[in-house]
Amino acid sequence: MKAITGLLILLAISVSAQNNVKISGSFSPAITDTTLTFENFLNPGAFSQSVAVKGNKFSVEFNCEREDIYKLRLSQQNYVALVVKPGDKITITLNPSALGNNPSIQGSEQSIRLYATETALTNLKLSQDSLNTVFGTINPADEARKKELENEYYVFENQKNTVLYNAVAGHPGDMVNLFFMDRLNIDIYYPLFVTVDSLLNLNYSYNQAVAGLHSKVISNKSTAVGSKAPEIKLPTPEGDSLSLYSIQGKVIIIDFWASWCRPCRAENPNMVSLYADYHNKGLEIFGVSLDKDKAAWVKAIADDKLVWNHVSDLKFWQSEAARLYGVGSIPSMFVLDGNFTIIAKNLRGDQLRAFVASKLD
Repeated sequence: MKAITGLLILLAISVSAQNNVKISGSFSPAITDTTLTFENFLNPGAFSQSVAVKGNKFSVEFNCEREDIYKLRLSQQNYVALVVKPGDKITITLNPSALGNNPSIQGSEQSIRLYATETALTNLKLSQDSLNTVFGTINPADEARKKELENEYYVFENQKNTVLYNAVAGHPGDMVNLFFMDRLNIDIYYPLFVTVDSLLNLNYSYNQAVAGLHSKVISNKSTAVGSKAPEIKLPTPEGDSLSLYSIQGKVIIIDFWASWCRPCRAENPNMVSLYADYHNKGLEIFGVSLDKDKAAWVKAIADDKLVWNHVSDLKFWQSEAARLYGVGSIPSMFVLDGNFTIIAKNLRGDQLRAFVASKLD
């Protein structure tokens, strides 16, 4: 009996050793002695510990029973995320002013891939930011130049989607994909979402972000083309309550947008032109704003001459309608027929005009 007990103890020690994770790191440029916090990324209440930085070096060891995402942080905004598996030995070099800015990582392939992808996305976003700056300086009446800049913006947007798609599709069962999926359009990449959801649910159902992704995949079915559009009933700028189902038209566009969204504002002239050409033929637009400042929302409606129906609960990304429709980015469009059946999703510009024309001309 004692021999069996001793064997069990040895096995327990062996398993614990196999699960032991060690993360060693330093900073470049060097910093004075301080303290880092190491914690579970989504649930710091479940695991959190202080890590001393001495002589510009730090080390943390802990027993990791299952793969999960953690973070090392100097502050709430200044952190580096790491995908950690039992037994990992990870070495990192960090920039103290921005821990997540292109960190040097060894020993965690998913973490390496995370920051390689983030660096590529950041470079593309910088190009978009430059276009946004130019957009703010041009003559508002110069429609040709505005259209040119808009097209350039969406070239970079498509490149970002390609970077994200390739990062996920190459390793669809990896937990690191949780950082990427929210930035892909589920309507365009739905088969990829289904694949990733099934693999992550199989292996990481304990992770709350995996559960959230699963809910998103399930909810998307309710707004698929051919489904009846869920009801939306929200306040208008005047404070009245307006129901989507009260709108009467041959074609109804639900336009999720916001005053602070530059791509939305860039798209608004197209929507104004479309409405002017097809309203008398049966087109209605139901604008749903993700604003949180009523004054900014109302001003954008007036400035952009958006003369159709508008509603908002002013809850930003917590908008009840956005959550109901699974909207993760804006502008986002849902095209309905007169019976409120969804007949198209997320068309813009010339594609949206051509689709409306096919129904009303």
